[in-house]
This record gives sequence, structure tokens and C-alpha cells, in this order.
Amino acid sequence: MYILPGLIVFFLVFLTVIHRVEKRAVWPFGEIQRQPDSQWIDLGGYTRRWTADAQQAGFMQLGWAAHFPGGILRVTYALLVSPDRSTLAVIGSGTAGKMPVQCTWLHSPATDGRLFYTTDKQSGVQLDLSRNWTNQLVFASSFGDLWQRHQSWLQAKGIPPRTFPAGRELEQLRSVREEHFRSMSQAGLIAYTDPSGQMFQFTLLGAAKTASLGYFLGLMRAVTRGAFPKEI
Repeated sequence: MYILPGLIVFFLVFLTVIHRVEKRAVWPFGEIQRQPDSQWIDLGGYTRRWTADAQQAGFMQLGWAAHFPGGILRVTYALLVSPDRSTLAVIGSGTAGKMPVQCTWLHSPATDGRLFYTTDKQSGVQLDLSRNWTNQLVFASSFGDLWQRHQSWLQAKGIPPRTFPAGRELEQLRSVREEHFRSMSQAGLIAYTDPSGQMFQFTLLGAAKTASLGYFLGLMRAVTRGAFPKEI
């Protein structure tokens, strides 16, 4: 009778340690290139297929970038902006060690400084206890389905969009991310590990809260196929 509680405690401690010791980048994209690296392996053709679907929906390609810093995460991202410039799509695939990684994020900043994003994988959820970022998980079978669900969600919430200026889309996304992590630092959830404020680690408090809440919310979403909780 103690096996299940013991396993839960083990996983919570393990996830807390991972969150605490892992160094993360405020800006997780390397040099922006016109084409992906020739050594990149697009598992199952996920990124190229979803990128083609996005372009068919009117998204404009901004470039390709490898994950920074590399480490065990060998992922390449396609970066695109929506026709109305309200949403920046990040479509990535690769590996984390020997585990496959395939995920898409649709980022839509609001005029009040908040960010709303939709992702198609639980692994793509970046839990934010400061509530500056809000996400919904949609197990979509195509980019078009994910895009439609993202638009419907924003319309239902009445989010005032903050558009990405032409030629400065990635610059604005970087600014949004920097503002976000500054607020997390001020809340005591993370601590920067370099003077420039570009790398960070979760504090012990931030790691424990993020790991435990993320574990239980992720479990509920997996059981309900993303229906509950609909947004975090």
C-alpha cells in the first residue's frame, strides 16, 4: 500500500532536483539561419511537414535555429510569424539524449504584457507560477488544427493582441521572454547564473513548486487529453 505514495514522492524529488540543477537559457535559440543544419534529423518529418502546413496557412518563415545551449538537447526549430503578425510559431524536433522530441508552440503576446501560448505536447508546457504566461494543451493532429484552436481560445478570452513588427519579430519575442524571466526572478522563482541575465536556474522554492504542480497538472491533462485543466 506504500508503493504508490513512495513512487510519487520519488518522482517529485527527482523532478525537483532536475529543475534545481539544470541551467536554462532565457533565449533558447542559437544563430538564426536560412536552412536547418545538414546534420539535423527531422524525426518522422514532423517539423518539415508542420512548417509546410503553417506556410500554407499564410505563416511567413523567419528562419531556423538550433537549441541553445546544446547539451543533451539536440533540437532544431523552425520559426514563423502568422499572417496577422499576432502569433509567432516555433516548430521543433530532435532528441533529448535518446528520447525523441517533437513539439510546436504558438506564442501570442498581449498588450498588457502577458503571453498566451498553445502547444501540442505536454513536454512543451513551460509552467509559470507567476501567471505571466498562460498555456493550453491541444493534442492536435495537424498544424492547421492547432492554429484554429489557438485562435478560438484567444477570441474566447478577448485577448488584445500585441503584433510582431515586420523585420523585428524575433527581437520582440526575445524582449517578451526577458521581461517574463525578470518577473520570475523578482518573485524568487529563478536566479540568474551569469551577469548578463541570459542563463538561469530555478531556486529551491521555484523548483519544488514548479516540479510538484507540473507533475500533478500534467498527469490530469494526460488522463483527460488536455481537457482539464484547459489552461494553466
